[in-house]
Amino acid sequence: MSIRHERKDAMENRQLILQTAKQLFHDYGVQSVSMHQIAKTAGIGQATLYRRYADKGDLCFDVLQHYGKQFINDIMMYLDKHNQAAPIDRLTGILDLWIDEIEEKAELIVAMSTKIDINCEDSRGNFFLSPIYHFIRDKLSELILESLGPNQEPQAEPDFAAHTIICSMSPIGYFHIKNEKAYTKEHMKAHYRQLFYFLFKRD
Repeated sequence: MSIRHERKDAMENRQLILQTAKQLFHDYGVQSVSMHQIAKTAGIGQATLYRRYADKGDLCFDVLQHYGKQFINDIMMYLDKHNQAAPIDRLTGILDLWIDEIEEKAELIVAMSTKIDINCEDSRGNFFLSPIYHFIRDKLSELILESLGPNQEPQAEPDFAAHTIICSMSPIGYFHIKNEKAYTKEHMKAHYRQLFYFLFKRD
């Protein structure tokens, strides 16, 4: 078998594993799904699965990376579709999308965080080094400046303000206040929207 064909097979196996894992995680929850179940459902040997992923934490990381790329595309499509909307509305729109993502992927994010906590030297899970962090921070910073208008001096450095918003959206903090106050997802969106209008909307 040629190297090129081996690489093609490896790529196809990776895509099959990811699609299978995503579906099983969605249907049964991350914690309930075993590596054996993933291999069996995908129709591959466990040895093939473990050659690609040492454990379920590694697989969760790859699934999250895949979702991260999709999320970036979703934001770009949203901004393109709503390019005529007021910047503050685009800003809150991004946060609405992000809350939907956090709610949907909560168990996967927690599973990945647990792996990183156990293996402190695994820097792959450092969200602040990831492309999605830099992408979202840049977009939020741009929209904050645009919301304030060309003649307004920002009260806080836009990158710092964007970083602070991102930190406030960490799943641990997000779900803490949501559960403590018995908020729904729509309550959370409304509270963030109110905060952003207070901080960044200018007449």
